[in-house]
Amino acid sequence: MQSITKIPNLLLVGAPKCGTTSLLYWMRQHPEIYHPWAHMPISASESGFLLGGIADHPYSPTKPIGTLLLPNEINMDNYKNQKWIIDKSPQHLYSSKALDSVTNLLPDSRVIITLRNPVDLLISWHGEMNKGIDYDVSFQELIEMIEKEDWEANIEKPDTWPFLTYPQYSNFVNSWIENLGVERVKVIKLSSIANNPKKVLDSLCEWLDLDQTKMPHNLSIKNQGGKLSNNPLRKFLRRPPKFVFTIVRIFIPSRNIRKIILDPIRRMGWKYVPKEKEQISPEIEEKIKNFFNKDIDFFDNIEDFIPPSVLIN
Repeated sequence: MQSITKIPNLLLVGAPKCGTTSLLYWMRQHPEIYHPWAHMPISASESGFLLGGIADHPYSPTKPIGTLLLPNEINMDNYKNQKWIIDKSPQHLYSSKALDSVTNLLPDSRVIITLRNPVDLLISWHGEMNKGIDYDVSFQELIEMIEKEDWEANIEKPDTWPFLTYPQYSNFVNSWIENLGVERVKVIKLSSIANNPKKVLDSLCEWLDLDQTKMPHNLSIKNQGGKLSNNPLRKFLRRPPKFVFTIVRIFIPSRNIRKIILDPIRRMGWKYVPKEKEQISPEIEEKIKNFFNKDIDFFDNIEDFIPPSVLIN
C-alpha cells in the first residue's frame, strides 16, 4: 500500500466537459504547481483519487454501481515542495464521498468548479464518451433510452444516470460552497476560460498567491471534440488481440519494463480526427431544455445563486 503524505490540495472537481483539461494543462506549467499524474499515457488524465473503493454512483455507462475504482498511480518523484499539488477529477463534483473528504480531511485545500450551459454539457459529454472504445451510442439512441426511463436519473441505470445528472449541477455546486466556504472555492464559466484565459489565470494566481508572470503564454484549448481515428494500425494499437499480450508477457515478464516500452507505442493509437457534429431536432432540444430548466436558469443567472466573490468572470 502506498503511503503519501503530500496529497493534492488544488482540486479541479468538475463539471465534465467544462474546461478542466485546459485549466489543468496551463496551471501545471507554473513552477509552484505540481501534477502527480502528468506523465500518464493520457497526460491530462484524472486520478479519481477521492472516489477510491466501490463505486456508489454509475460515474459513466461503463462504470456501474459496484465497480471497484482504483485511483491512478500517483507519481511524486519530481515533487520539489511546490506550494500546490493539482488534481483534475470532474466526477468529484457529484460525489458526497469526495465532498466529505475535502471538508473533513483536507482543510487547506482549494477547489475550482467550471460550468457551461447544461444542454451543451450533455451534448459534449455524450461526444466525449463516444471518443472512447467501449461506448458507441448515437445521441438519438441516448434520448430514446432516457425517454424510456421517463427522464428519471436512476442510479441503477448507468446508461442514462450520468447524462441526466452531470448537467444538473446546481445543487452540487451550492453544496461545495456551503461546506467549504467562499474562501476555498472558485466557480468559472467555460466561456470565460475560452474568451479570456489569461484573465482567468491571473485571477486564480491572485487567489492562490502565485506569481502571474510564471503562467504559460501559449493558452490553446485542450481536449476538443472529435472521434478516434479508424486507421487500421491505430485501431490495432488501441485494442490488440489477446495473443499479443500473451506473447509480450513471455518475452517481457516485467510489468514496469512493458509499460516503459509499450505505453508510448500504444499511445499512438489514441489519435483523434474531426467529427461532423450530430444534428439534434428542435423537438428533442426543446425537451432537453425543459428538463434542465432549473440548471439553465442557475447558469444564466449565476450571480443570483452563488456569492459574488466565488465567481471568476
